[in-house]
Amino acid sequence: MNKPAPCFHCGLPVPPGAHASLIVLGESRLFCCTGCEAVCEAIVKAGLDEYYQHREDRGAGVAAQALPDILTQLSLYDRPEIQARFVRQTKKPGLQAHLMLENIRCAACIWLNEQHLRAQPGVLDVQIDYTTHQAHIRWDPEITLLSTLLKSITDLGYVAHPFDPSHRERLLEDEQRRSLERLLFSGFLGMQVMMFAFATYWMGGYQADGALPLWEIIGRWTSLIVTTVMMIYGGADFFVGAWRDLKHKRLGMDMPIVLGLVTALLGSIWGTWENHEYVYYDSIGMFIFFVLLARHLEMRGRRTAATALDRLMRVMPATVQKFVSHPSAHASEPLETVAVADLLPGDRIRLAPGDILPVDARLDELEAWVDESHLTGESRPIAYRQGDLLSAGSAARYQPLNLTVEHRDRDSATVRLQQSLMAGLLQKPEIAVLADRLSTPFVGGVLIISALTALIWLMLDPAQALPNTIAVLIITCPCALALATPVALTLSAGQLTEIGVVPLRMAAIEPLANASLFVFDKTGTLTEGQPQVTHWQAMPDAEFPEAELLRIAQQLEQESTHPIAAAICALANSRPTPPDAPALNAINHTHLGVCGQRAGATWCIGRAADTDSMHTTQAHETQVSLSCNQRTQAIFTIADQLRPGADTLTANLRAEGVQNFALLSGDHPRSVSSVARDVGITDAHANLYPDEKLAWLKNAQRTGQTVVMVGDGLNDAPALAAAGAAISFSKATELAQRHSDFLILGQSLTVIPRIRQIAKATQRIIRQNLIWALAYNILAIPAAAGGLITPWMAAIGMSASSLAVVLNALRLRQKTSAVIAPAPDQRSPEHHQEGSHL
Repeated sequence: MNKPAPCFHCGLPVPPGAHASLIVLGESRLFCCTGCEAVCEAIVKAGLDEYYQHREDRGAGVAAQALPDILTQLSLYDRPEIQARFVRQTKKPGLQAHLMLENIRCAACIWLNEQHLRAQPGVLDVQIDYTTHQAHIRWDPEITLLSTLLKSITDLGYVAHPFDPSHRERLLEDEQRRSLERLLFSGFLGMQVMMFAFATYWMGGYQADGALPLWEIIGRWTSLIVTTVMMIYGGADFFVGAWRDLKHKRLGMDMPIVLGLVTALLGSIWGTWENHEYVYYDSIGMFIFFVLLARHLEMRGRRTAATALDRLMRVMPATVQKFVSHPSAHASEPLETVAVADLLPGDRIRLAPGDILPVDARLDELEAWVDESHLTGESRPIAYRQGDLLSAGSAARYQPLNLTVEHRDRDSATVRLQQSLMAGLLQKPEIAVLADRLSTPFVGGVLIISALTALIWLMLDPAQALPNTIAVLIITCPCALALATPVALTLSAGQLTEIGVVPLRMAAIEPLANASLFVFDKTGTLTEGQPQVTHWQAMPDAEFPEAELLRIAQQLEQESTHPIAAAICALANSRPTPPDAPALNAINHTHLGVCGQRAGATWCIGRAADTDSMHTTQAHETQVSLSCNQRTQAIFTIADQLRPGADTLTANLRAEGVQNFALLSGDHPRSVSSVARDVGITDAHANLYPDEKLAWLKNAQRTGQTVVMVGDGLNDAPALAAAGAAISFSKATELAQRHSDFLILGQSLTVIPRIRQIAKATQRIIRQNLIWALAYNILAIPAAAGGLITPWMAAIGMSASSLAVVLNALRLRQKTSAVIAPAPDQRSPEHHQEGSHL
């Protein structure tokens, strides 16, 4: 089997089917991703391609490590064309870079990088996730440059890259391969040490003349050589981490490990030289092997979690079929294969059945069925019509599709989804923040306890001072504390994405797991949010003809994102438009609906009063009135269907421990009561304005309720912001999404009990991990200090403690399997409301 060619820029293997290439130094060069291609192209355009010649002369391995230093000197990462791929402007001040870090070995590395970067001038915020090694750095470009911040990372001994899922996957593979090599090497050497150690357990000891037998002396010196090699190669990461901490005057988790190893080795060297009774080569060998084993398994767990998060990004194609003619291409015209990164808004592309759309694009076909399972987890295809916007990640189902590109790949809904997901993962629950705060002081406490152990045993029994001190240093496991939360949170986020939910703020896992009350909006939340006008008529005393009234209603509603507004606009679009209709300036009003000025008159469209109705409505229908100067001119009757899964929603939530439900809506009481009855909610409130929804929710919180709010509209935003946890939908208004903690990508409500189930399982795992880590250290440290635990037992205990935390977190993948079956989507192929998934 042929080995993949290395990327010319970073040295990682080029994946099969990669098309990124450039002519550099007179030859065609291959790249693993478009990010490496872009950086190389910038170097060449800057006239600095001789850098690559120098790199090849020095050796690719050295150059790969030195590359960030070179780039910061050249300030290439400060160029807008390169930053465009991984830097974005957020709603907060400054710019935010999305990076991934190499050489992260434990949770202390995260803490060190965060503290070091926060101390840099101009840095506004730093968040680094241990499980995925992703970093979000927000800085003020007026004060500092991104290249300066990248240089500060390399000064610590780490390497920062612009984030790319495929690049990160290859880095993880390379990291895992090196970890396995180190583990196997240390295992084989450790067996040699243990073979001799077992012999001495049974046959060793002083002879009658008080001397050690020759075979044992030779064995000790041989074990010294073998153990030293193990420490140099197998334990290299521990010493690098400890030296880094010392250099920056910080206490890291590698410090007690290195002190324990060095103390044990020095004690063993002294014992070997003086023919003393005790040596600890077996303990050192076992310790290095078991710690490497624990870290390797932990790495595999992290990779499993990270892979779940990158599920959507990994399926995106790198190339697409584009019409050669532009912009008036026809289906019969020739196609060319182009890189997705080269697509521009307005380009026309074609998808074959089964192909995945790599960018947001509008449908050119009259009608098509689209598979959104990669986005939402729902297997049923969705009907779209001409002009509708399809999100990146959608797939052609039964027929080829012609589309017009709406956004570039880096601005697509999928990229925004991934950015929101990673930003949400960095938001930790309060219990996780407390654990992080405990980790560093814990290391200092361990060093103090080990020093006291040595002093006390020197006074009581000097022969026990060294082994007991070594045992204290080795048995402590601050890593278990640091790992207790991030692995569980990352696996939880991966489970949520697999069911079509984007966790925007993982800190909300805790209130969601503890929720005692679920509050729902009606329109667009419990119902599909795609209502239709079933009846409308002008009032008998209306001052304008019906056609003009319908045109005015359309002018008022055309800028609104509310589903009812879309229904009225759809009705108006299906009727002839009156000629020369005067312009109308519409303004949203929280309480009144939408109002505007036209020819000196004030027009408003909003909730109809009971006295306005001329049409006998059904229980599930809602009425909206159009008024001129507070005088009703027309009434619209609108009906909406329940979302899939709404009828079983409360029953499934009750099975997850939730007993209290409420429905808060601004709609007519009859419509609200009908929907509440259908979904099994007895506490229903109608005719509520946004501030009344907020007041009701806050009153529930004052009575001790932990509230989860589920809504999608502009009028739900205040309540969503005030709730302990907030859930919204991908088709919700931007303001509602901004105040949400979890975003549902599909249409079915069956995922809400699943979200609750995952939240409860995650909180339970985190608590178990923290209790185990604290209990282990509380019991193990006194036992080691008291001489009840030998150094080799301490090595096994420390490794097992860290490993237990990771393995317990991995149980989330079984605990949160599909216990609640999703309800079938009964929707007919109706017109699908336009909108992106973010």
